[in-house]
Amino acid sequence: MTRLDYINQNYPVRKSDSEKHAFRRYVLESLKEKGIEARVETTKNGNHKNVVIGDPTKAKAIFTAHYDTPARSIFPNIMIPKNPLVFYSYQFVPVIFLLVISFTLSYLFGMVLLNDERAYMASFLILYYGIFFLGMRIFTNKYNYNDNTSGVATVLSIVDSISEDDLKNVAFILFDNEEKGKLGSAAYYKDHKEAMKDKFLLNFDCVGNGNNVIFIAQKGAADSKEYKLLSEVFDTCAGFELDFCTSKEGNSNSDHKNFPMGVACVACKKTKGGLLYTPYIHTHKDVVADNGNIDFLTKNTCIFLQKLQ
Repeated sequence: MTRLDYINQNYPVRKSDSEKHAFRRYVLESLKEKGIEARVETTKNGNHKNVVIGDPTKAKAIFTAHYDTPARSIFPNIMIPKNPLVFYSYQFVPVIFLLVISFTLSYLFGMVLLNDERAYMASFLILYYGIFFLGMRIFTNKYNYNDNTSGVATVLSIVDSISEDDLKNVAFILFDNEEKGKLGSAAYYKDHKEAMKDKFLLNFDCVGNGNNVIFIAQKGAADSKEYKLLSEVFDTCAGFELDFCTSKEGNSNSDHKNFPMGVACVACKKTKGGLLYTPYIHTHKDVVADNGNIDFLTKNTCIFLQKLQ
């Protein structure tokens, strides 16, 4: 059974402390069986538990993914990495929906029933923030195939596939609490700032749905030899459409943003009009993640590592 299928079957939700603890134990025990050392590193502020494989401070490259899973949202969190106008326009849809619902219900309660402006304002605020947290923060999403079991499976598959010699020169981190605002990776960078500021880091987030694979480099990574080599390795592969760009040309809101030499990897689908998008994130429809994507990324990342020596 592949890493992707096993995690989806046994650890599909990683939101509560107990769920995340069980998953971290699985990672550590499964790697120990292969003779690979891994550890759980609690950040200095005590709030986040990142799984670290290898020594990031000595590694030539670091590969990452966040292992926590999101709450279920009323509206899909659709990623549109190459068209910021469409992406930011879409972000207004849930806001407008909440405003209309909250305004209507609070007006009926405060002004029509009570004829009281203070009751109207109070009920509006309670409804708006109440619906927001209930609809977008509270309820657990049971299906997280793409976000981000696909990224976690990719990282672990690379660990499983690389040689012992290559393993000495790289490191892997599974970040905690990305869904709360990239907090686990932000705390990790703060704890290791001097060591991490020049480290090439490739972050896999939502890489399982779509054969259009986009790599988005932060300013520090865009002109690096590692990013150039990465593009050369992947550019020779068939079966996937590839796009290598900078953070000025594309956007992916994930953990790589906390690192100067960070690069995002995201898989997208494409509309007939050419719009690249990643659908169903944070909803019960997030049930598509292709093992072919994981194999593609694993195989070529291993080639990248061999050539990086």
